[in-house]
Amino acid sequence: MVVKNNGKRFVFILLVVTLIALMMGNVCAEDVNGTNVDTLTPTKSINVEVNYEYTNDNNNVIPDFYIYSGEDKIEYNKELVSSNRFVLTFKDNSSNGYNITALTAGYISQSQIISDSITFNLKASDAYKLGRDVTADADRLLDFKTADDILVVTTAGVTKLNGKSTEDALEAILNYGTKIKYSNVLMLRDTAVNPIDFAFIVKKGNELKAVIYENGSRSYSYLGTISENMTREQWNNYIRSIHGQNAWSFASLANGWVAGVSREVLQEAAFHGHICEGTLGGYSIVKALIKYYPPVQETLTGGGSPADVTSYKILGVPGGSDDDAVLFFLDATIGKTSYVGIDTTATGATENMLGFIRWDAKSLSGDLIIMSFDSKKIKADFKAETGINADAGSLEELKYCTWWINKINKNPEELATFLYEFTNLTEEQYYYLMGTAKSVVHGNVSIAPVESHGLDLKYILSLNLPKATRTVPSGESGSLSDEEMKNIGFEAYNKASAIFKDELNINLGKDNVDLGIFTSAGYVYLNGKETVAVRDGLYEIAGATLYSKNLLQYHQALWKPLWFTFILRNPNSDVLYSVYLRYNPDGTWFVGELNGSNVVDIGIETLNSSAKVKAIQKTFMPDKNWNNIQSIANAWKSNPNFDQIMAFLYHNHVCPGVQPGFFITDYIQQNHPLGENESYNYIASSTYCKDDSLTYLLGVSPGMGTYFVQKLPNSDVTSTYVDGATDEGALVIWDNNLNIGRVVIVSFKWPTIDTSMYATSEAKRAAQIQAFIDLYKGINNPNVLENFVVKTSEEKWITAEQFNLLKSGSGELNTMDYIKSLDGSVTKEDLLKQLEKNNNSNTNTNTNTNTNSNSNSNVNENSHSSASSAGVSNNRNIPQSSNSNVGDSNNALDPSSADLSSDDGKSYEVSKKSPAKSINPDYMPYVVIVILIVGILVGVGYMKHRK
Repeated sequence: MVVKNNGKRFVFILLVVTLIALMMGNVCAEDVNGTNVDTLTPTKSINVEVNYEYTNDNNNVIPDFYIYSGEDKIEYNKELVSSNRFVLTFKDNSSNGYNITALTAGYISQSQIISDSITFNLKASDAYKLGRDVTADADRLLDFKTADDILVVTTAGVTKLNGKSTEDALEAILNYGTKIKYSNVLMLRDTAVNPIDFAFIVKKGNELKAVIYENGSRSYSYLGTISENMTREQWNNYIRSIHGQNAWSFASLANGWVAGVSREVLQEAAFHGHICEGTLGGYSIVKALIKYYPPVQETLTGGGSPADVTSYKILGVPGGSDDDAVLFFLDATIGKTSYVGIDTTATGATENMLGFIRWDAKSLSGDLIIMSFDSKKIKADFKAETGINADAGSLEELKYCTWWINKINKNPEELATFLYEFTNLTEEQYYYLMGTAKSVVHGNVSIAPVESHGLDLKYILSLNLPKATRTVPSGESGSLSDEEMKNIGFEAYNKASAIFKDELNINLGKDNVDLGIFTSAGYVYLNGKETVAVRDGLYEIAGATLYSKNLLQYHQALWKPLWFTFILRNPNSDVLYSVYLRYNPDGTWFVGELNGSNVVDIGIETLNSSAKVKAIQKTFMPDKNWNNIQSIANAWKSNPNFDQIMAFLYHNHVCPGVQPGFFITDYIQQNHPLGENESYNYIASSTYCKDDSLTYLLGVSPGMGTYFVQKLPNSDVTSTYVDGATDEGALVIWDNNLNIGRVVIVSFKWPTIDTSMYATSEAKRAAQIQAFIDLYKGINNPNVLENFVVKTSEEKWITAEQFNLLKSGSGELNTMDYIKSLDGSVTKEDLLKQLEKNNNSNTNTNTNTNTNSNSNSNVNENSHSSASSAGVSNNRNIPQSSNSNVGDSNNALDPSSADLSSDDGKSYEVSKKSPAKSINPDYMPYVVIVILIVGILVGVGYMKHRK
């Protein structure tokens, strides 16, 4: 709500209103947010009382109001009288009467015709009720007031309840009024079709206790210790109690939190699904990379932060959690075409290897750095120091992760290994590795479209590139405390409030539904210190949260500046009043300015003026983040769905390109729903922004071993199924138990949107984005001349060997052509019959075989060999199985010593092996199935989370 306060005559009116209010009750002097009323026009004052379904919200939450006369929004002054009572004063110059609406995040808005006294009794949304009820129950069981600290981990957010997203559940947790910090609420990345789980963890001294609610239930599944110091019997009881897929997620995040892991790492782990050596190893690798091969930046000039001359491109081998970590910390995502990842283990690469190209687009050359963490050596060091075998089971791995955390908190890069450090990578070599969909011509250099080859180690080593030179690291200045970081949030808000007051006479107020706070806090570092606590300050002073869609946290690389944009929207106008601030490492502030003003409209009318856009980027937002901020701000004005906002923030801007991911995800979930034991896997062939929204919403990622990237030339992805469409990639729905699956080609055709009414590319893009938001919300947009099309084709049943070929892009294998070449007449029943035949044959001839000797078993590597057992899965009601401790087969059948683990879940990545080409591909899947069956019979198994 935009509100104003002009004129000396307001004093008289305010005194009158105050006297009236005093007769009604105690008056609070706080002017929550108000517009002064011109005394030349008759004024109207109304008393408004707002009662919340959860009564203690009356003291914790301040409602906002919209007043309308017909279609005209009326500005007003709002004065807080008591905890839930207000006096609203506005100009009374309409003969049409007035309508008032009360709005609060988490509650269902209500409207009434205005009278002298109005009472609203707001009802909470279903998600808010669920969040509030489980929080109250958790408080009853854990006694929050006696806790040293509280952590909440939940899948609420993108998940849906009664057809609606569930971010209100997180708002309810924060509104409960406990010690729960804003930064201590972790939202696990999940999908719309998965159930809602909550874990409340309290720390009391050395005790770590949890209560866990699953499947949207208000009755808990587990109550007890979640500490790494629990006994084996307690661990097994914990695993038996958790019926869903998040057992390791909750335990690893809780113990990482109490061990003091960086909250940036905790945040990435929630995105990935858990903490493990891959998550921690990826963080170590990134810290070492940017220490010795930092981004090359321009010489700082003017008022802006230096722009990056170089960009990081990542070559990965999907399946290790480190892939997700480096994408996250470097903000080098698939949708920004910064990541290529296929199974290149046949070339000598390993799952824990990562290649980084520090590419200079001006000189058209780059450095190629290949890094890893030596899992075998690190585990040996851990055992030497602690006497514990990290491979012994999940309980041991919790201790192993704590040991990692203690190491990287002292020296993050200590556990990272530089394998190769090359320089002078040429443009041709760069495109061979990264791929290019179309021809590239620079001067005399012409490069034809070529598919990506990823971390092809054999090719890279054949280049004989010279050794790169490391940068001598500079010492970091002293870092700020959490309290000082929080104060930066307070100071940013107060500065913005003063500017709005001085220039527009606008009081921001708390819990203002029309105030958006946009910031890089929580992703960037300041003098070597994470900035997560800055968000806590913004939450405390403004009441803004991500879940109310008012505190929007932009995904940024670690070295980017710490900035804030405060934006006021008006539902009746395209204007977006904005104040831009940057906090500098030396403790000073930069305040954006344009033509003498610190408040600038960044709405679509501004976008339609090239001259103004250019001026804004020079003096108002000079930090090379104009497009990031204005694109999400203009989208936010239209109140998009929460899942869209989360994808926008992960991608760090809005563009038409990110939109297809929403529609493709919906189509997949509706037309290819998961059956029991099935998981989604995606192989991208046409990569652009939409891959980030797909990653976020479909619940797949390289680090989970479920997202592969083989960029193909445009000519290879022109659809033959839908005229004018593109074959975006291949979806594989894999049965983790049967070890077979089905594959389809996903095609997308863009809608036709009329943007002819705008002159600039920025304004045209904003109009397209608005049309997509309306399409996603089911709202008619007159500018949409022809709708989009999503279609899947070429559904084929495939074996594990065929799936491995798709994931590896073996040789010059083209994923689209390979899928089309597969025999479409083969049915699921055909594969199962052949599997049973070979199973019986192999059982008869190999009854004395030790299953652990098979070359494709990953028992000693602490990971699962079943193809893609880590995708988004539909395994919520599978009975838990008893599995032995890895490396301790003598105790396999002893329930008191066995390390039980959940054999399902989206949170666990998978080890990838290159296809065993020496084995007949017709028999390969059956051999693997035999191994798995025998392994189950002898009790060998373990939680699929470890990398």
